[in-house]
Amino acid sequence: MSTGSTNLSISSDNSEISGSASSSLVHSVFMFRTIPPERIGLSGEYDYQGLSKRVALAFRQRFNSAEIANLKIRQRGSVVVLTGRVLNQSLLNRLVCVALKVEGATDVEILGVRLLETTASSSVPSLLTCRLP
Repeated sequence: MSTGSTNLSISSDNSEISGSASSSLVHSVFMFRTIPPERIGLSGEYDYQGLSKRVALAFRQRFNSAEIANLKIRQRGSVVVLTGRVLNQSLLNRLVCVALKVEGATDVEILGVRLLETTASSSVPSLLTCRLP
């Protein structure tokens, strides 16, 4: 069985590719050199749970600790998954808006969140409007 060799040269700034590489090999090289946005950690490194850590950091920066003390933040791919208890619908809406502003977040799942204060208006789902950049 013979193995073919591929002569591939990539410049240090990724601007030039030379050699006799197939396009699929070139695509693979670049695919593995970039990190999906939901996998970027707090310091820019690859982190499988990077999105949830960056959302948690954004929450700590924007909310007081009592407001988010009973909240767990996880991720499923690019979806932020919130579980636990929050004070009211207004706080939950603000949490969702902040989470959606974190790079890599495409959606926020809130099925596992329980409201501690419920009012007649909070039991009826309303359209959430977030001002995203």
